[in-house]
Order: sequence, then C-alpha cells, then structure tokens
Amino acid sequence: MKKTLIIIFATITYFAYGRDTAFTIIGTVGDFEHFEREYVFMQRVIDNIWEGLDSAKIIDGKFTFTGSVETPTDARVVVFVNDPTTGNFRPPVQFILEGGTINVTANIDGTNTVTGTKYNDIRQHFLDVWASFAKKRNEAFAVSRQAEQDGNEELADFYRQEGVKLNSQMFDIMIEFIASNINNPAGLMQLNLSRGHLQLEQLQKILTDANEETLQFHGIVRLMERFEIAKRTAVGQPFVDLTMQDPDGNYISISDFVGNGYLMIDFTATWCGPCRAGKPAMIETFNRFNERGFNIIGVWFDTSHETWVSGMKALNMPNWPQMSDLEGWNSIGRRLYAVASIPHSVLIDPNGIIIARNLRGEDLNRKLEELLGK
Repeated sequence: MKKTLIIIFATITYFAYGRDTAFTIIGTVGDFEHFEREYVFMQRVIDNIWEGLDSAKIIDGKFTFTGSVETPTDARVVVFVNDPTTGNFRPPVQFILEGGTINVTANIDGTNTVTGTKYNDIRQHFLDVWASFAKKRNEAFAVSRQAEQDGNEELADFYRQEGVKLNSQMFDIMIEFIASNINNPAGLMQLNLSRGHLQLEQLQKILTDANEETLQFHGIVRLMERFEIAKRTAVGQPFVDLTMQDPDGNYISISDFVGNGYLMIDFTATWCGPCRAGKPAMIETFNRFNERGFNIIGVWFDTSHETWVSGMKALNMPNWPQMSDLEGWNSIGRRLYAVASIPHSVLIDPNGIIIARNLRGEDLNRKLEELLGK
C-alpha cells in the first residue's frame, strides 16, 4: 500500500526582516524505513488555496528543499502516511521559514526539533524549556491519579497541587517568551499559536514593548478586536444571553438555566476532534457534581441538524440542554463570547456572573471542588 509523506506550509508572513533570502531545509524522518524512497511534497497556502512548491524523495531517512523566501514566514511540517489500516502520522512540526539552513526532525513520538537559523533557534530554546516543565507536570498528575486510585487522598492532593503549580509556571514562561520576542517572528509565531489561551490582561502584558510595526500586524489587530468583544464576557461580567433551538426545534435560552446552581456553557461541535475526546471526562464531571448544583448547557457550532443530532448520539451525551443556530463557526455564540477555539467553556455562578473561562478536565474539577466541596 502506498504511503505518502506531505509537508504543508501554512503561511503567516511577518514584516520585512529580510529580502530574497536563500534557505535550505534538511529534514530527518524518524522511523524512516516506513518512508524510504517515498515522496515529500512541499506546499504553502496562497489565498486559502494549497499551492505545490516542490517535491523530493526520502533517501536514507532524509529529504532536502532549497529556495528563497522574501520575509520570514510561519510554516508547519505535517507528515501523513496514506495507510488507513495503520493510521500512522507524525505530529505537526511548526517552524519559521527563513534564510539559512533549517534542520527539521519529525519523530513519531512528537519530540520534534527545528534548529539552525536565528528565529528557529530562539523558539527551540523556549520549546525545550517548556517540554521539561511539561514532563514534570504530567508526571505529577500521573502520581496524583495513581494515589487517588490507591485511596491515598493526602498524597494525591499534594501531587495534584504540584501539577497545578508547574502548569501555572509553564504559562508564565510562555507569556514571558512572547513578550520578550514580540517584535520578531519567533514571538509572533508563538503568539499566533497560543492566542486561544490568552486573557485580555495577558495580551496587554505581551504588547507592553510592542513597536508600532508590530501593533499594525494583521494578527495583532484581529486579536485586539476580539479582546474588545471579550471584555463584555470577561470574568466578573454578567453573562450574555443566547437563544437558539434545541434538537427538537424548541427555542431555549441561556437565561432559562441561570440561577439554579453553577452553569457551564460548553462551546463545542461534532466535527471538533478535541471536543469529542474531552466529552467522557466532561460527562464524568457532570455526574459527579450535578446533584450538588452543577449544570451544563451545550452550544454547538454545527451546520447540519442531522449531523449534530447523530453526533451527539454517538457521544452518548447526557440529558443536559443542547442548543445550536446551525451556523457553524459563524455562530452568534462564538462571536458574542469571543471564542477563539473550541472546546471552550464559560462558568456562571447562581447570580449570573461569569466566574471562570476555559476550564476543562482536572482544572474544572478542582474549581467545582472549591465551590461545591469534594
């Protein structure tokens, strides 16, 4: 069966940091025996259309591309294997296409690296630090879960708090990195990748030292516009009402369910992989806290009633309220709540005040334990 390795370039061009600069990409594919002598295709998006630029064969686990780039540009390597029986793929490798020799390594376990040029080296150093913290955080949560299963609640709580502390430190490191590099492609690229996780005050900190050229960058302008809207539904603000149809065609509103305990708005979609993956944990949280005053209402960014209903059935969704205007990503809910990515959540207290945003998994459980007790 034929396997195909594809390199896709999703472009976000930055300012005139360089002109007509030659580049060489030296790629290494881990576990390369599965790809030997297969083709590598290089593409990038031009006006939302995939445009093929070049192709090469993998020889001894390596491939090479050469060319020139007018200005540094966001890029990503996505390695797919065209083999539905195995589903093999390599996690995306994000990097900056710039002048010089760029060394790209794509490994099956996701330990990708990009080095060799100025801005890629700057970002790789950040990613190495980030990965070391992520490893410690994941280990802490793993020990906590095991201790909880063993009935050692004291040990579970200790390592849970350690994990939370490390997660907070990771976020601080990310904010500091972006802020320190806001006027170069490394910082702008990370800002673009992290924008869905930022709050208004964090963006303001990031942009403290931004120069005039950076502030005019179209990605920054869009972020600022989104955050102006987000102010209306920020933590501490009253909820904004939404009225849509439920699966049976009846009109329901967020306000119908506010005031009876704590209500979480779950912004989601049947076509969203991370949303589907997170539903079992969300259902578990709902079952754990529902009788103590926790409720959920789903706002779905779907476009087909049939797909929406069948998708919810496949997910074995409990009987909490579900609503959609079937406008997909153009949903009024996304716009009014400035949702940058899904899954996303908004937690509302009994008085109708927003008290948290984007809590999931263990973070949501800890918040509900704080509000409703263990």
